[in-house]
Amino acid sequence: MQDKLGRRKKAIKECLLDQSVIAGIGNIYSDEILFRAKIRPARPANSLTEEEWQRLAAEIPKCLSYFIEKNRISPEEYLQGKGQDYRNTPFLQVYGHGGEPCQNCGTTLVRTVISGRSSVYCPACQK
Repeated sequence: MQDKLGRRKKAIKECLLDQSVIAGIGNIYSDEILFRAKIRPARPANSLTEEEWQRLAAEIPKCLSYFIEKNRISPEEYLQGKGQDYRNTPFLQVYGHGGEPCQNCGTTLVRTVISGRSSVYCPACQK
């Protein structure tokens, strides 16, 4: 992954959403993966350290497996069936929670837009 993305100047979130590089990571999962990897979504991919790439590589399969196990369906399918919004999805820690306190540190989560997609992150936990 670092070989394909490590030289890009685009935001790491935008790179993760590029299905030609990594398939299966959508807008929701990218926020959650980056939160768990402690990487700010707007960071240029080429600014990540070796340690950050390792954390990211470890979190992608861990998070995707967790989300699949949690519902055995995607968050979108879960919400369509339940008629709820993302804030009521208990396993999402940041997506849909902009303006709320971070579950890890209590800092207010920030909602922003990156390449036309909404993104939520913790300014204290994610560097």
